Amino acid sequence: MGFYIKKGFNFGPVRVNLSKSGVGFSLGAKGLRIGSGPKGNYLHAGKAGLYYRKSLASSWSLPLLLVFLLVALGYAAVHFGFVTLNF
Repeated sequence: MGFYIKKGFNFGPVRVNLSKSGVGFSLGAKGLRIGSGPKGNYLHAGKAGLYYRKSLASSWSLPLLLVFLLVALGYAAVHFGFVTLNF
């Protein structure tokens, strides 16, 4: 296996992953993520070296992308002060 570079950016619970094969998006927290990328849709879970990854049907692509965008926009609105949350 050769060397490779992978870079990711977090926007709250949404992560944008950049790699040689393309751009991917995932949603969740450390240990449990659902994502969509150039190699398809997936569910990834695990901790302490034990992981589970399951491919999801391609029919999940558009709904996943819409959820990622809505969560990212909501996070940005709260983070930059466009929306305030009062509990």
